[in-house]
Amino acid sequence: MAETAKLLQPGFSTADAEYPDLTLNDGVLRLEFREWTEQVIVVEFDDVCAVRWQEVGYLGPEDREDSVYEIIDSDWLEAHLKGGARDPEEGHRHFKLGFNAYGPLEVLATRMRLVSRESV
Repeated sequence: MAETAKLLQPGFSTADAEYPDLTLNDGVLRLEFREWTEQVIVVEFDDVCAVRWQEVGYLGPEDREDSVYEIIDSDWLEAHLKGGARDPEEGHRHFKLGFNAYGPLEVLATRMRLVSRESV
């Protein structure tokens, strides 16, 4: 089955955001960046089994480089499941966040959640 992109409405925007900071600790990826509204956004991904960051942007099945997607029927996730890195019952998903010219962040995790949104 071909990959498809499902546009998400996560409560924040990556369009025109500043370069993000990433921290991975005990399977939790913490993402922090300043949104175009000048608010500091903190997002966490739970039970992370893979992270990909590229400063060269590319489009897969998604339409835009400045939005947040879930990649459905992900080849990358399927490789992790087939390789035994994770069990399908765990419910991992492939998230892709486009940071315009900075590039995309891709994460295999069970959940993405907005932790905080603070004005500077």
